[in-house]
Amino acid sequence: MNVLICPLNWGLGHASRCVPVIRLLQKSGHNVIIAADKGPLAFLQKAFPELEFVRFPGFEPEYSRRDSQVWKFISMIPRALVSFHREHQTLKRILRYYSIDMIISDNRFGCWNARVKSIYMTHQLHIQMPKYWRWASFIVNGMHRMYMCHYDEIWVPDVEDEKESLAGSLSHPPVGKKTRYIGLKSRFENNADVLEDKKHDILWLAVMSGPEPQRTMFENLVIEKARSVHGKVVILRALPDSSEEPSDLPPNVTVFNHVNDEMFVSLVRRSEVIICRGGYTSLMDLAALNRKAFLVPTPGQTEQEYLAEYLSDKGFRWCRQKEFLNIEII
Repeated sequence: MNVLICPLNWGLGHASRCVPVIRLLQKSGHNVIIAADKGPLAFLQKAFPELEFVRFPGFEPEYSRRDSQVWKFISMIPRALVSFHREHQTLKRILRYYSIDMIISDNRFGCWNARVKSIYMTHQLHIQMPKYWRWASFIVNGMHRMYMCHYDEIWVPDVEDEKESLAGSLSHPPVGKKTRYIGLKSRFENNADVLEDKKHDILWLAVMSGPEPQRTMFENLVIEKARSVHGKVVILRALPDSSEEPSDLPPNVTVFNHVNDEMFVSLVRRSEVIICRGGYTSLMDLAALNRKAFLVPTPGQTEQEYLAEYLSDKGFRWCRQKEFLNIEII
């Protein structure tokens, strides 16, 4: 069976959590074709050099430099709708050329086809709205369900028992009979025996993620804070398609644009504290590696803000980005 994998181009998280799905499909004897663009495309090409790839542009969100993203997101709605329609039309040409039998779309609204079994993968069945916009939840989630109804199945990378859930009310309750809880999915799930090393030689491991300009803003904050600490700081920039590195780094800071899985696991093992955004894929990776982290949600990204607060009862610490320079990182 020819299976087309289509991850959203919104940071590397959606591409990363497709890795265990791709491995399972390969193990089952299926032929996997990956349709992606930019960072996700480069990331998956490095992970699966033997597979066939199709450059498949999609909607690219732009973030505001401010703490709220509401007006920025509202301004992007017309462009997003056009992009969803365009990717749906492009998909038809890909299906004809490759004779696809099944599509797995990770949060891409336009990657479905009435003639091919179409699966939509998301952990966010119920989109969280900012405090003063909760009156619009019905409208936003109604539009989301309108797109989800085109798919034959909805795969949720979480557990069915809400009490044991990592995503909480983002992924519960299920949306109709199409919903399938497939368990936590991490590319490190085969490294579940990784334990904390008692001899940490890295003080902080900071994992960047997400769209610009907020990714770079957070990176600059980490570099600035690292100037005032005594200890080694490693920054993973999540830029697999880039060779450039920031200049004027403090002597205790090392940066990597991208590392392979083995190197990532080694860095996690050696780090005293892990600092990250708190995107859902990062949290699944931490769960697979038996580690917790200090979370700094992307400003205005309500999903990450909800997860940080929700997980504060499960041993995670967090702060808002504007508080980062003034808070003690333990």
